[in-house]
Amino acid sequence: MKKQIRRLKFSVSDDALRKSLRKMYAYDLVLNYYEMRDEEKVRFLKLIPMEQLTGMFVELPFELQEEILELLDSDFRKGLFNRLPTDEIKEFVEAADEDERDRYLALLSKVRAKTIRLLLAYHEDFAASIMSTDFFTVALDMTVKEITNHVITKSRENDYIDLIYVIDADGRLVGSIELKQLIIARGDAELSLIMEKSEHVLSAGDSIEHAIKTVQDYDLRAIPVLDDSNRILGIITADDVLDEIIDGADEDYRKMALLNEHEDYLSAFARSKQRLPWLMIAVVMNLVIASLLSVFEATLAQVTALILFQPLILGMAGNIGTQALAATILGLHLESFEKKKIPKRHVGREVAVGAMNSLILAGLSMAVAYLFLSLIPTGTQDPLTFSFVVLIAVFGAMFVSSLMGVMIPLTLDRFEIDPATASGPMMTTMNDLVALLIYFGIATMMFML
Repeated sequence: MKKQIRRLKFSVSDDALRKSLRKMYAYDLVLNYYEMRDEEKVRFLKLIPMEQLTGMFVELPFELQEEILELLDSDFRKGLFNRLPTDEIKEFVEAADEDERDRYLALLSKVRAKTIRLLLAYHEDFAASIMSTDFFTVALDMTVKEITNHVITKSRENDYIDLIYVIDADGRLVGSIELKQLIIARGDAELSLIMEKSEHVLSAGDSIEHAIKTVQDYDLRAIPVLDDSNRILGIITADDVLDEIIDGADEDYRKMALLNEHEDYLSAFARSKQRLPWLMIAVVMNLVIASLLSVFEATLAQVTALILFQPLILGMAGNIGTQALAATILGLHLESFEKKKIPKRHVGREVAVGAMNSLILAGLSMAVAYLFLSLIPTGTQDPLTFSFVVLIAVFGAMFVSSLMGVMIPLTLDRFEIDPATASGPMMTTMNDLVALLIYFGIATMMFML
């Protein structure tokens, strides 16, 4: 059963509204915030408890996070910023303009601000760029009782304590102990007997993809990131990995759908503005196609049966072109091809696949066209001759379309134009042009000359 989202009622008193806020989850608060008017946002931020505001803040897009910080007074803003996990602060500051970063970092303590600057220094493809420094360590020579007391008294709200990391006198990682194991252990138990050695670790230079694969392959809840001296720089949790997977899947989907990036808060007008330019180009190209095809007016008047098989020609050309386009854009996105060079192996393989599929489907289309025209005559043309026109048209249109599906994104990428944005409209329009020129051109030569 679909869950109903609870809606806030701003017609009630402050006490009633505050009571409603305490019962709501961060996700519900985010959905409500999207729909609030400016005066409602001001009232909402005055009444919401800090703990709930923190949970809601990390779920919002950057622009709305920035809006909230501007609406809060200086003390509340500083309190909110200091309650955020370091990885969330890093992500926010990274999205801000460079001249704004120092202003946001000034809200933090000197130690946390220094930590955020260090995280920002890592390349976005490195695992260290998504790590959190909110982990908890204990000394190897501590007893279970001492560790338990240490966790209770010293751990901070944002610290990840599901796994507690054990370090030696020099600060090097020795192993880890689960919080559950610590709770059920005897107070006098030796730490070395209940802790586990850290077999799976990352270095600061490891890629995010390697971190994701390691966490997935070994079903880890968290994995430490170490420096060259085996000291912990930070940790990457399963939640961090899940966020990266979701972000990657969203980006891949947009690229495969050939859409520009957009945020949920954008209006229909803003989203339309993002997608409109290439569609406008497609309109112009289609008008050009219409004028070019006008030369076949006499052919269409004499051979009306051509209209019956036009959707087949266009549809098959579009389908095979889309497959080649998707495979090529995915290869570009995953950086499977060497920069500035034509991937000959990929092009050769796609051309071979296109040729085989085009030939098989052209033969099948010819058989279907012959059977149809034999059973339901639609003109004076010989069914065998007409079906042969369909054979050549389907094969030619599909083969050229598959070739364009490979070459268009590669060409756009070489000229540093985003192939995921531009390829779709261009591909669709050029497919139609080539397919119809081949189809009507063959028919004109067969029946009109």
